[in-house]
Amino acid sequence: MKKQICILTKSLKDRDYCVAGIDIATGRWIRLVTSKDGGAFPKEMLDEKHFKELNVLEVEVKKHLPYHVQSENWLIDESAEIKKIGNLSKQQALNLHPIEKHDLIFETIRNELEKTEIKKLNHSLEMVNVKELQLDTSMKGDGRHHYKVKFQYNRHGYNLALTDPKYRNEDFDQIRIPSATIIVSIPAVPYGENDLYYKFVAKILI
Repeated sequence: MKKQICILTKSLKDRDYCVAGIDIATGRWIRLVTSKDGGAFPKEMLDEKHFKELNVLEVEVKKHLPYHVQSENWLIDESAEIKKIGNLSKQQALNLHPIEKHDLIFETIRNELEKTEIKKLNHSLEMVNVKELQLDTSMKGDGRHHYKVKFQYNRHGYNLALTDPKYRNEDFDQIRIPSATIIVSIPAVPYGENDLYYKFVAKILI
């Protein structure tokens, strides 16, 4: 089955990439995965010419393959050619899938969700407008940089990890943006000893 997708995120997942966007035919979210457990794309699979923000790709998918809370997952046919057939402006993409209006991001003011809260959700991607966005980097004990995004949404403050590779660079330390559109995601499985699902910013669209 062929699908045409406007790519909106190519965010870091471990050492690979999580790719998601909007289904041109339906206006719904779609995340392209390489395995039933939401496998990300190895870097060598991603042609930079094709997998760029707002590019429209024609891809062959095998089936809809939800994995836990990630209801948007579709299994891609890795043997088929991926074609770039065009690109959209940010506004054209928002015409397909308008900015979402939620009271809270994934229904909580916290930066993480518990298993009981995850069970109430039927999606793992949200695109919202935020204010007072600030990027911060800090150095971990092993010398690696740690990237976070602070912002206000409906008068609530959030402080989330950042996986957008465009801004994971110390050159953007302390950048402040009065308003921005962001895409927030949650993982399919919990992280850490407390079994919590941490929200993260997969894309900043300015």
